[in-house]
Amino acid sequence: MKRIFNIYKKSALVVAILFGTLMTSCTDYLTIIPPDKIVHEKFWHTKDEVNGMLATSYIKLISTDAISKAIVWGESRADNLVFPADYDKEIKYIIEANILDENSYAKWGIYYEAINYANLVIEYAPMVVDRDPDFTEGDLQIVLGEMYAMRAMCHFYLVRTFRDIPMALVPAVNDAELPNYEQVHPIEALTHILNDLNKAENMVMKSGRFADRDSNYGRITQNAVLSIKADVCLWLAAFATYYEGETELVVAGDVQKYYDECIASCQAVIDNMEASFNESHNGKPVANDYPYHLIMNEGEVDDIKETKISTAYNQIFGAMNSSESIFELQITGDNATSGYCKGVPVMYGAEAKGAKLIVAKNFMGKFENDDLRKYSYTTYPLTGGESAKDDFYVAKYTAGSSPANDFRKADNFEANWIVYRKTDVLLMMAEALSAKPNANGEDFKEAYKIARVINMRSRQDTTRVSVPLVEPTERGAALSLVLDERARELSFEGKRWFDLVRKALRDKSTKDILFVADKLTANQDVLKSKMATIDGLFFPIHIDELRYNKNLKQNPAYADDDESMEMN
Repeated sequence: MKRIFNIYKKSALVVAILFGTLMTSCTDYLTIIPPDKIVHEKFWHTKDEVNGMLATSYIKLISTDAISKAIVWGESRADNLVFPADYDKEIKYIIEANILDENSYAKWGIYYEAINYANLVIEYAPMVVDRDPDFTEGDLQIVLGEMYAMRAMCHFYLVRTFRDIPMALVPAVNDAELPNYEQVHPIEALTHILNDLNKAENMVMKSGRFADRDSNYGRITQNAVLSIKADVCLWLAAFATYYEGETELVVAGDVQKYYDECIASCQAVIDNMEASFNESHNGKPVANDYPYHLIMNEGEVDDIKETKISTAYNQIFGAMNSSESIFELQITGDNATSGYCKGVPVMYGAEAKGAKLIVAKNFMGKFENDDLRKYSYTTYPLTGGESAKDDFYVAKYTAGSSPANDFRKADNFEANWIVYRKTDVLLMMAEALSAKPNANGEDFKEAYKIARVINMRSRQDTTRVSVPLVEPTERGAALSLVLDERARELSFEGKRWFDLVRKALRDKSTKDILFVADKLTANQDVLKSKMATIDGLFFPIHIDELRYNKNLKQNPAYADDDESMEMN
């Protein structure tokens, strides 16, 4: 194996790498010894076995299934993506909010599989310290920290998508032992998640301390934990705002507390990255034309205007594992050529063709013509003839360089999936500064500064004095400014729909996100009616889960129309 298993795996004892004999189904995955074969009498004796199990949890998240769902759950229902003419029916139904509990994208199993492997490591790895002298207490703490964070992050994906979820906190070695967990309130779930992250924060490796670059960005380090924590706190604040006065899980002051925790976590990441930047320059503070030491777009202004080349894109999404990266799932080496890690090309296509999701035409208006992201993140199709001439494809990830005309091949799609990077953290901090109850003019100015810096970094001429961003003087304007910049900067990274749901929770209304229906040429009123309630913003529980676990209750937005439940 190449780099990916050097990063996520140090032993072939657990993961049998059989790429040459994989079946063709897009849901097939690496042949992994199932949990019921991993019993402590025959297993959990060596450091390699622990590392193999740790790797397996990561491996689940790089699967086509996991990354496809990260895109569908986090992007497809927002204003930036729509289905092409030769659409996938299940994707079309999701975009039109006609989601049945039989839709395969409502299956959450892949994330619970990753959680279960994390739980197995948490439960059984401690005994290996006494069995293998090469596996020290220090090694154990790092591994446990990563698995607490992995468990937290996977549950976090599920809360944002389904809202009322079961929390899987103990390992299961076979299906017969799977507990019939009950769903918990989203605030209770997020509190569990935050507790896991607080445990992990001081256990995982400090960022930049692994021996190789790919491990520093491909494994969960302290900056990754802090980034997830900041994100979780934003959601806790939003849910606390929505449920305040309706549940004892929210008490006075919680909303402010969660925003303050978000800001503190973001600031810690920024400080850590600043220290790392200075350390890489022999410990001497280094001046930079841009605050936060963002990667600059280099070149003469006239050349940039003509070529539209974004050297920032080339480093962040082309070369990968850039200085702005915090955590990216490593999809390189044999994984890039196998059928296992095809989530991005399945959803966004390869070489600007064959996509299940394309860019909504009206979303292109969010980019000014001198914004380099317009030419790096999106592209015209290379094939498709007259009927497709007005379509735009997602180029982010699929384009190997900027502007989008050098595309990765479907059979060699070497592109890491970025989970968190510096501009995401900066914009989370800007959102918290703007949304917190005690926000004032200085907070709005700081949020504006962050959004402006990120916006200007992508301009063809960064020396321009005037910018299209207007400094806000009140909360609503500040939040709109920040969310619009998140839409531009983080588009197609699995963030946009979640941003809009968080806004709806904070507003206690879906009214101001119904504009997503404008991307459709028909059935706009139907889509708006389906999004009229907060319940409708979350996915239904898949019918199979309802059949297997009788403790589960369907999302009320889908229960009334659920004819398929009568199929039992």
